[in-house]
Amino acid sequence: MKISMGRAIKFREQILKDLRKPSCLLISDRDDTYARDIEERIKGAFAFYVDSDGVNFLQEGVQKLGEEDFFYAISNVRLPFESIWLEFDAASDDGKHEGRIGVLADFTPEGLRVFSAQLFKRPRDKGFLIHYPGSDVLFRRNGQVEMSDTPVAFYRDVVTEADRGQIRRGVPLRDQIGTDTVHEREHEAVRYAIRCVALLLAIAGLHRRPEVLKIEEARLPSKQVVKQFERRGEAAPKYELSVIRLGEEGYAAAKVQHEDARADGRLKRSAHWVRGHLFLARNGKLTWRKAHVRGEGNRIVKPRHVTS
Repeated sequence: MKISMGRAIKFREQILKDLRKPSCLLISDRDDTYARDIEERIKGAFAFYVDSDGVNFLQEGVQKLGEEDFFYAISNVRLPFESIWLEFDAASDDGKHEGRIGVLADFTPEGLRVFSAQLFKRPRDKGFLIHYPGSDVLFRRNGQVEMSDTPVAFYRDVVTEADRGQIRRGVPLRDQIGTDTVHEREHEAVRYAIRCVALLLAIAGLHRRPEVLKIEEARLPSKQVVKQFERRGEAAPKYELSVIRLGEEGYAAAKVQHEDARADGRLKRSAHWVRGHLFLARNGKLTWRKAHVRGEGNRIVKPRHVTS
């Protein structure tokens, strides 16, 4: 299945439009305080799109961390941006719909605050559907995870209970929301937040290594974009959407990752060169390790012919 939605489709553009609609699910009882806060934070954040090759490489590098190391890395992560909007291609859990995940991450005195949402194509009319989170996630610097309900939390819980056939007539809806439904919703929010933060951790460790990860410089929005927002009576985002892609060394390392995955479970390989990869340093930050020798025995050096 084709997962990519195409570079021309920008999640940030879609969500900023939706946040202004009276029907937006993040507006509850005509109170748009939460929606306006998310809108302003997205507009002020450095914005990036990570191509599919970069996503696979970065996530695989972080997935090797254990749970304790992962949260330790979060508590020590330092990005060159105080606030960041990151979007990347993904598919729905059932694999039936292509889409995109967007994450808004802010560094606060308490820790890393994460808001994640999903954009899907509607198969019938080829329109777009935004799946908002029912919980905000805060990764505290002490390693704890704290969650708070968003305006869509109650709606999400009611839909879940209805799908299970547990909604009873004559009983207030709020009295029918079980703790298991709430825990399921919070678990989903944390799962998506971890997936997004994994990318942020890897980017933090590689943002000064252009040979591994190429991060386009932040740039101001074009005059055309500014005028589009002005016609709607809104302020334009502070930065244009930049692209993050693998550098030459990153592509080489990604190829080795793929080969190592195919060789998993086989006999130990003889000594060989290993391309660079991410690892957790003693200071709790992800760092790039250059190519080195791995395996058993003496490394076999292939002769190279040098001509003058």
